[in-house]
Parts: sequence; C-alpha cells; structure tokens
Amino acid sequence: MRLTLEPRAPNERRNPLLYGLAGLGVGFLISVLLGSLTPVGVTGVARAFYVNLSEPRFWLLSLPYFAPIAASAAGLALAYRAGFITIGSEGQVILGAVAAYGLLYFKLSTIPTVLALAVAVLAAALAGALYGFIVGILRVYLGANETLVSLMLNYIAVALVNYLVAGPWQSGPFTRTEPLPDKFWVSGIAAAVIATIFIALLEALYIYTRLGVAVDSISRARRAAETYGINPGRAILAVALLAGAAAGLGGGLYMVSEQHQLLSLGKQGLGYGYMGILAAWLAGLRPAATIAAGLLITLLYNMFVSLQLQGIPASFVLAFEAVIVLSVLAFSTLARYKVVIHDG
Repeated sequence: MRLTLEPRAPNERRNPLLYGLAGLGVGFLISVLLGSLTPVGVTGVARAFYVNLSEPRFWLLSLPYFAPIAASAAGLALAYRAGFITIGSEGQVILGAVAAYGLLYFKLSTIPTVLALAVAVLAAALAGALYGFIVGILRVYLGANETLVSLMLNYIAVALVNYLVAGPWQSGPFTRTEPLPDKFWVSGIAAAVIATIFIALLEALYIYTRLGVAVDSISRARRAAETYGINPGRAILAVALLAGAAAGLGGGLYMVSEQHQLLSLGKQGLGYGYMGILAAWLAGLRPAATIAAGLLITLLYNMFVSLQLQGIPASFVLAFEAVIVLSVLAFSTLARYKVVIHDG
C-alpha cells in the first residue's frame, strides 16, 4: 500500500481558512497532551495557553512583530507563486529598518512628525524594493540562483548594520545607536494597520490585475504564458520589487513601533524575514491569508517568553510551537490536496 498526495480539482478544494483553524486546534490539543511530560503537567500547559490566548495584552505585545513578518510573507507569497524562490526578505527588512532610522534620526527631525514618518516608511519600502530588485535582475538577465543571491545579500545587510553601530552611527561604548526621539514612536496597532492595508493592496494586485495572471501562469505553464503575451522576466522583476517593498516596509514599521534604534546583529539577523517565509507557506501563498498566518506566527513568537515565565521549559515551548505550525501546515495542505491510497 502506498499513500500519495494529489491536487484536488477546483470544485473539490476545501476552505483553507477552516482547515487551517482545524489544524490550529489539533496543534494546541497535541501540545496540551505533551504537557504531561513537563513539570507543570497537562493542566499547567492548558492554563498557560488559555492565559496567552485570552488576555488582550499578549495580543498587543505581539503586534509590533506582525508588521515585518506578515508584510514579508505577503510579498513572498507573490514571488513564490511566480516561481521566484527568494529568501531575501530578511535583508530587506533590515535595510528598511536602517533606512527609516537613518532618515528620521539624521535628516527629518526638524519637519512635522507625521510627514517625517510617512517619508521614512516610504523610504524603507523603497530601500527594500531596490534590494529585492537586485536579486530579480541577476535572476532574469544573468540566470543567477535567486535563493543563493538573496541569502548572500542578507549577510551583507547584517554586516552593514554591524558596521554602522560599531562605527559612524555608534553611541557610547556599546554597539548600538541612539534611540529615535519619542515623537517618532508609533504604536504596534498603527504599524499593524498600515501593514494590513499594504497586504490588502497586494491581494488586490493579485486578484484584479494582469500581474496576478502572469504570476500564476509563468510558474505553471511558462510557454503557454509567453504565447499569450506574458513576459516572464518582466513579471519576475515586478514580484521582486513588490516582495522587497513589502519586507522593507515591514522593517521600517518595526523600527518606529518597537526597536527605535539599531543594535548589532548575529548572522541570522532579526529573524522576521525568515519567519515571513514560513508565514507565506502557511498562508497557502495567498497575500490576504498572510494576515492570519502572520498573527499566528507573531503570537507563537511572543509565547516563547511568556510560556517560560509560567514554568514551561524552553525546549518544550519550542516543541509546542513546532507542533502547532506543522499541524496548521498539514491541514492547510489537505484543503488543496487529497490523500490517495494505492494498492501494491
């Protein structure tokens, strides 16, 4: 007997949201049962989950991370649909944060606050877009592997931050910059709303414009797409720009809503761009669905500390998060694919 996954016909596809919620429930249930192996037991783990999910303050604490993760995921969803497998959102988030900080601290401190924030956030999106465009150009005109190129660019972005905080932008004896003035701090709610609006725009582009048709067609039937006048190279450049802009925007919003200053980074960077990759796949590569996937990832990310404070060892918290994510991913996949049993 052999099991395979086969795509469902369009009229057989299930509601991905309902399947994702079912997966979420199963993931939490398995995690609670695994709680019997922890010092706090099943009831302690169940209580910890209840506290984290029912108290609004935990949701609010998660919001600042929503912008970089969900925005990155929405851009990556378009890129992956086009067969452009970039992992450069991490570097683009970092570059967006650098652009926003540099403009607000050094150039825009004397103009009206709202105007300065608007310019900084737009500049962050532009910085991310240009960084993503480099990857697109190398893929389209030189045939470079976008995954490797974007990974190398992530390291360059990390190196840039470490150079700035240890050199020209350093403040005091530590490798960090001065915080932004208080007037440039915005709430996590405001950042999440802006990110959600941008994601909605990406969804509209995907549904209602020719770009959405191009994105879907060039990865599935490239020759047929070319026959109907779609230029694959132009479509890839477009998604490279949009994915970079989304991640850069997320980085700029994270800077003004949470971090407020630049700090030295390890090789992994901030990590939010990489989480965006996971959120994009959880969302089934639909920009709109990255809102729900981003909320889930940010909530789990925030739980890492709060669950430990309630007596659950860190290793188990990581295991719970992995179980929940894998469960949602498995159920979301079953909405689009069916399990077929083959004899012999």
